[in-house]
Amino acid sequence: MKPLVSVIMSVYNGEQFLQQAIESILSQTYTNWEFIIIDDASNEATRGILSHYSSDGRFRITRQPENKGLTKNLNAGVAMSKGEYIARMDADDISLPNRFQEQVLYLEQNPETVAVFSVVDLIDENGKPAGSWPDDRKAISYEMIRRILPLRNCVAHPTVMIRKKILQQYSYNEKQLHSQDWDLWLRLVNDGKRIEKINKPLLLYRIHNNSVTKISNKKSAFLKIHQSYKPYLQQVWKERKLNWFNFRVWLGFVLNSVKLGISKIKRSIS
Repeated sequence: MKPLVSVIMSVYNGEQFLQQAIESILSQTYTNWEFIIIDDASNEATRGILSHYSSDGRFRITRQPENKGLTKNLNAGVAMSKGEYIARMDADDISLPNRFQEQVLYLEQNPETVAVFSVVDLIDENGKPAGSWPDDRKAISYEMIRRILPLRNCVAHPTVMIRKKILQQYSYNEKQLHSQDWDLWLRLVNDGKRIEKINKPLLLYRIHNNSVTKISNKKSAFLKIHQSYKPYLQQVWKERKLNWFNFRVWLGFVLNSVKLGISKIKRSIS
């Protein structure tokens, strides 16, 4: 039977939590899925874990000869996919058993919605509760997501289930090295595409020393945001998409640039 959902994961040296992440997909109550895993030239330990699942017909595991990075791997995974819906999964998170069932039902019942997320519960490297993400809990409705999104990302990438035809049309911007997800959400909302969020945690989002979130927080958060705004705004200017939504994106860029400047001054005098 052709899978309705294609789950896409890119993994690079993720052996610490990889098996737990994969098993959370195997534990889903909704079962009509395929699992595309792109090994981004990982070490032997990661390859060993993936080899345990290679005989399962639901898995499509491919290995990159060299490290390509998350954005290129996600686009490659979409190109390989057979499902109508694309679900993201990271190698250090845990999808709760009812995640796919709830999201498929939501998209089936709301044809105007192009992507559906959920709120997340944060966990630490030991799997213990680590609180919640305030913006995630605040931005539930499409209207609130649209209000906050120009200023900062407020939806968790690994919770998304999105219609494949939309992702084929927009794809991830490979100029975005850090926030390819935020860039995509901005482009969707700017074009009037409706993205929604289920107001219950369907994924445990892990914060640990090697996670993307943790690593980016060690660097200048303002610099990362600055670098993420630029490709989006360059495209907006090129296409002359000058509207109220993008005015607020420009405003967010200016405010962040001021904060970035202040942080540089503080570092130079400290």
